[in-house]
Amino acid sequence: MLECRGLTKVYCRGFEQGRRYAFVDILRPGRRPIERLRREEFLAVDRFSVTVRKGENVLVLGLPGAGKTTIAKLLTGMLLADAGDVHFHGRLGLVSGGKLGMVPFLTVWEYIQLATGIHGAEPGVHDACCERALELTGLTDKRDLKIVDLDKLDTRYLSIASALVVPHDVRIFDGVPRPGRDRASRQVAALATEHLERGSNLILASSTANLPARISHAAILHEGETLFEGGLDTVVPVFDHFVYRMQRIEQFVREAEEAGREVDPSRMLRPPEIITRARRSLERSRIGPMVEERIAKAWASTQPVVVGPYLSDVGFELLYWRPFVAWMHEHYGERTAPVIALSRGRVGDWYASRATDYVDACDLVDFDTFLTRNRQRVRATGSWKQKVIADFDRELLDALSARFDDVEPEVLHPSLIFRVCSRIWNGTLPHDWLAEHGVYDYLQPTLTRDDTICPPEPYVVASFWFSSCFTDTRQHRHLIHLALSELSQRMPVVVVDTGGFPGVPESLDASGDIRVVPGPQHSEGQLGLQSRIIAGSRAYVGSFGNISQLAPFFRVPSLLVFDEEGGHSAHHRRTARTIADVMDDRTTDIVRAPELNPARLSAWIDQALS
Repeated sequence: MLECRGLTKVYCRGFEQGRRYAFVDILRPGRRPIERLRREEFLAVDRFSVTVRKGENVLVLGLPGAGKTTIAKLLTGMLLADAGDVHFHGRLGLVSGGKLGMVPFLTVWEYIQLATGIHGAEPGVHDACCERALELTGLTDKRDLKIVDLDKLDTRYLSIASALVVPHDVRIFDGVPRPGRDRASRQVAALATEHLERGSNLILASSTANLPARISHAAILHEGETLFEGGLDTVVPVFDHFVYRMQRIEQFVREAEEAGREVDPSRMLRPPEIITRARRSLERSRIGPMVEERIAKAWASTQPVVVGPYLSDVGFELLYWRPFVAWMHEHYGERTAPVIALSRGRVGDWYASRATDYVDACDLVDFDTFLTRNRQRVRATGSWKQKVIADFDRELLDALSARFDDVEPEVLHPSLIFRVCSRIWNGTLPHDWLAEHGVYDYLQPTLTRDDTICPPEPYVVASFWFSSCFTDTRQHRHLIHLALSELSQRMPVVVVDTGGFPGVPESLDASGDIRVVPGPQHSEGQLGLQSRIIAGSRAYVGSFGNISQLAPFFRVPSLLVFDEEGGHSAHHRRTARTIADVMDDRTTDIVRAPELNPARLSAWIDQALS
């Protein structure tokens, strides 16, 4: 209904200087460039964008002077923008508490005719709009009186009533009318509420009081710039905190000036920093309960519950997602309707005790399609991690629903735990939340032996790859050679290649005691096969992360190495150590690569195999 993009308005602080600029701009064809502001100019509105769809209410909150009224005038054409575009469908109206210019010698009827005409009343409904405005303001019997003969209190609602009674498809509210004690204010506020309940409104407000309950999107504006956007339940408390902090700063500056003290601006929080702190504080207190409420609602329903689809990296699934699913099962109990785990790689064993059914993504699409669509998902969302429900997720969920007689299931998507982890990683949520919402138990795999992959006698598993935490250096290649050599001297070695494995050195390859199993991209069941290989091994040595997280869940002694602090690896190692402590697993060692000398490596292998 209404859309604007990059709306920008430049003002000049000095009247005389602004007038000179105006003459220059009149003589210059087209819009003036605003990349560089001229002396005394400032941005009253800076690249403001908003979209109001049919039936939606969109809220923009800002302190007085933030630029709200300027935006209202730009959208309605009362001012010309210096940059940006405005598009709307249907009839656009402005509802403002400000007064239209009153000619005191006009009668009330003449004034209302003028006001409703300015607000766009068409001839066919003009008189009806005027009668309605008179009724709202209680001036029906005073229509023939002149404005100058009325008390000012009688005329204060004439302008806003004239705006509300004119039919429009989308309205811009510059402030929300509040009901007072008098009948006219209550009637005006009731009509405004009626329009707000229908939707298709942009609400510009300086207070969170008297807002409609149904708001589809909200934003905070300050000095013409949008500082924060989100849902009503997030934006309102952040704005209230922002107002409180800004008032405290103003009070501090005022008291300092009265006392003759100098104020150092660098020591005061800037508005964006106040917003950021308020947002983090809110997320710390609310993201956990919001996730729990979503799960409780799904678990209490009579519909099937789908946990998934999980399409991201193995390490995150093992450290966070699968323990989170186990916590759901243990915390909320058994269900009469099924709980369906949807993942990939034929890893049903991982969910056997925590879901009534396991469905693999390749049961729903063929393997080549899965690889292609998953890569497209990553490109479309900009992340390998499932931070949002992507189109491919929805396609899999639709296909799954069709397998269950088109029953619409409740979906608990991995983005729930990704949202929580992002708060933990940026420090807004305590790390202990994971242990409180994770159940760490051993996995019971179906052990099947394939002599073409696993030797008939006991064997060990190794898995190395280069990453930001274990970079491709000469020292690390030497460490891989050393580990494979030490392991192969004790018993046969199966190398699980997850991608990035540099290969078996020629000096060791000739012995025939080292076999390499290709990664999950090789076939649809390769991840499940690798899982069974690790479960059946005597020990595991490799890079920290990814599939190495499996070994501790199978009670397999594990030596996991890392070097650099890349990405969120420190958080992952902390979680891995928490899991080892909870499971009382004393056979998992996480060691920095430079600390792993030949003597220490040899001693660890001997102890693990004893």
